Amino acid sequence: MELRRAGVAAPILVLSPVPVAAYPFLHRYRLVPAVSGLDQLAALDAHARGAGWRVPVHLKFDTGMTRLGITPEAAGEAFARVRSSPALELAGVMSHLAEAETPESPANREQEIRFEQVLAALPGEEREGVPVHFANSAAAPLPAAEAPRPGAAGLALFGIDPARRARAASSSRCCRWWRGSSRSSPPRRTPGSATAAAGSRRGRAGSRSFRSAYADGYSWRLSNRGEAIVAGRRVPVVGRSPMDMLALDVTDAGADVGDEVVLVGRRGEVEVSIAELAAAAGTLPYELLCLFGLRLPRVVRRSAAADSARPDARQPAADRVAG
Repeated sequence: MELRRAGVAAPILVLSPVPVAAYPFLHRYRLVPAVSGLDQLAALDAHARGAGWRVPVHLKFDTGMTRLGITPEAAGEAFARVRSSPALELAGVMSHLAEAETPESPANREQEIRFEQVLAALPGEEREGVPVHFANSAAAPLPAAEAPRPGAAGLALFGIDPARRARAASSSRCCRWWRGSSRSSPPRRTPGSATAAAGSRRGRAGSRSFRSAYADGYSWRLSNRGEAIVAGRRVPVVGRSPMDMLALDVTDAGADVGDEVVLVGRRGEVEVSIAELAAAAGTLPYELLCLFGLRLPRVVRRSAAADSARPDARQPAADRVAG
């Protein structure tokens, strides 16, 4: 819904099951649902018939992930229900690999075989016109990757190799795709025994705060562990991360008020990668990427132009879904 209000006109596939109460928004915002159960298919069919509109659907099959999906044995029935309904249109067929980050796993080939059995239930002419997608970011090189599908925290969207086939190169590719940054505020001199941030007793002379912290998604677990880039140098986070403002030790950085602070990414030849931040926080890069909050602006650069979009806080009441 936010993407549509921001002017994005491309097809949008909703991967997770859509609650019945949200069906009207599929039509209003031209969203395509992924249907992962025969019961969901029946409910969507009934609603679309009653509303008098035709909805495209992607059918999701469980070939081994054991999380969501219609069983391969029910593929024929699922396709027949869509084919016979005046309110449904088959717009795609999909599944998901359980061990995509390990390309050499035999489980991947086993799932491919099950998926091929699903597709065999489609007549040849119908199969040729239906998009098929099976591969997330990590599985993109596999034969099943007819249409790679980066997810919400899809590392490939950020130029990172999820399967770590090229660990050394993945970090630098990340920094060509994205960078998270803020601006520094005036410095405060803090002796080693003083409180540098909320709940902490660690600090040094020359700490400086900047406007980003765990309310924006910079993990609290990076307190006294993370590093950032200021004035072309890596500097440590000091103290425990408060809600809205981190403290950095810039004693030797030669920083000035308003300097860009790179939380993750590259500035010149200096880099702080998402992989090392995740290791310092004891988590996965996926989680850190998901944590970066909605109140941060996203800036998409196309050629020389730059477009920015923030979530619209003035969301019309009609567009809100209870709960």
